[in-house]
Amino acid sequence: MLAAAALALMVPFAFAGERDRPVAPAGEYPAIEIGRGDTQHEWPFSVERGNLTCVAIGSLKTVIFSEPWRTDVPQEFGNMTLPRSVIVSANPLALPASLEDRTLYASFDSLEVLIKRLAPFEAMGLALCARGGAEPQNREL
Repeated sequence: MLAAAALALMVPFAFAGERDRPVAPAGEYPAIEIGRGDTQHEWPFSVERGNLTCVAIGSLKTVIFSEPWRTDVPQEFGNMTLPRSVIVSANPLALPASLEDRTLYASFDSLEVLIKRLAPFEAMGLALCARGGAEPQNREL
């Protein structure tokens, strides 16, 4: 209980520098449609095509892969099946965020195999942020 109270006090200060930075609306994040045959790297996803998006909030950048909108189920207002999305990262600590939609990853024997498959796609996604203007051009040291 003491740890929870300490965490509640520290969290607002952890992102203090980030709260003044603008957050882009969802449609303005740089994205690209990719497919299994479009790349020379081993395909890490269980679907043939999807969207690779770089979400940048301040200096924190996250790459996300989303499957296309499903056409095999009715898509009615109030009764939609949203596309599954997973984190694309070589950092094993970031991957549990995708636990709910983990079937979007192609089957893998070990975490090492998954990370080796995801690493080139993470680099591709981070390059989207750089091209999308989210990366500062003249960074000061």
